[in-house]
Amino acid sequence: MSVENRLDTWNDRWNRGATGWQLSDLNFALENHASKLLPKPGRRILVPLCGKTVDLEWFYREGHTVVGIEGVEQAIVEFFTESNLPYITEQTTWAKVYKTEDDRLKIYCCDLFKMDLKSLGKFDAIWDRGSLVAIYEEDRERYAELMRDLLAADFRYLMTITQYTPNELFSGPPRNIPTELVEKLFGDMCKLEVLGGRTKDEEEVAHWNLKSVAELVVLLTPRT
Repeated sequence: MSVENRLDTWNDRWNRGATGWQLSDLNFALENHASKLLPKPGRRILVPLCGKTVDLEWFYREGHTVVGIEGVEQAIVEFFTESNLPYITEQTTWAKVYKTEDDRLKIYCCDLFKMDLKSLGKFDAIWDRGSLVAIYEEDRERYAELMRDLLAADFRYLMTITQYTPNELFSGPPRNIPTELVEKLFGDMCKLEVLGGRTKDEEEVAHWNLKSVAELVVLLTPRT
């Protein structure tokens, strides 16, 4: 699928308000495992395909430097408006940037695969709370390469993944991500640890025509 079609699809979902993945509270994985992602103060964190997640503001309020990547401008505007955070904008050669006045929270409005890696620099942490599960299967290896290129030497990479048995009525997003796939994408440079998880209620997943969906929290750290 072309870049334009990808972005059209997500813009359409935001226009229709079909954004059920957006949570009003801090993600459960951060509530339980933030110390594993952020073992030191003042970390630099990347949140790919961030939408308007409140996790961005939480990182910011905790004193970290936060960078989000989001292709839908509406989501970015709604984030700053709903968070009551004053912001300014600037245009780079590859993205429109929304940022706080202290420059410590930035969201780049662009296609994920058009990021300027040199401009972004390296990150101490990546928080993937809905990115790998959202992208198309054919993009997974390219996505993993991008994330790997952005990691600092002593990184922490926390992700939530969904696991279920796809059927003819539902195959995502969120897409089924076997733990073995994460190992395949990142295992040569990362040590993988499953920190925990939860099973969604049947009522939560009934509209997906599924009976059971598990959410796992996975931590990636440097392989030594």
